[in-house]
Amino acid sequence: MNDIKNEWIFQPGKKHYVLCWDEWGLSRLNPLKKILTNQALSFEEIHLNQRCSSEVDDLLGKQKIGTYLYVAAGREKLREVICLAEKLGYSSQEAQFIRVGEEDRRVFCSRCHFISRVENTVNTGQCITCIACGMKLEMSDHYSPIKDAYLGYVGEI
Repeated sequence: MNDIKNEWIFQPGKKHYVLCWDEWGLSRLNPLKKILTNQALSFEEIHLNQRCSSEVDDLLGKQKIGTYLYVAAGREKLREVICLAEKLGYSSQEAQFIRVGEEDRRVFCSRCHFISRVENTVNTGQCITCIACGMKLEMSDHYSPIKDAYLGYVGEI
């Protein structure tokens, strides 16, 4: 579906906007909320911590064609809403997903397929050691939304 982003990009010209956020995502979407309010655009908000998964599913499922979805949340809530949005048929042209908060990066080992967690400060081209097989991995910029991890290539032995 959509890549997970660190910041939102305003998409003008939509009929309706839905802003979904958890306690950390609200501050990220407040500037967007101001834009929508100032331009008198149609929007609604869904506080993810005050609604159960089935309620969010129901609210997103009742949206009309032309609705644009913004979701800003921590990793677990974000993953949950991405799955709901995919199930409901939201395309990458109809949604943006913004990960909020400092968290470890996940690196997929190309040798043993184990996913290691590394500090957020580890960048593309840097090496880490796979916790499962002990191989030296070079972290790439290839991100898999399915694995929710960056690919780690086996480095020099």
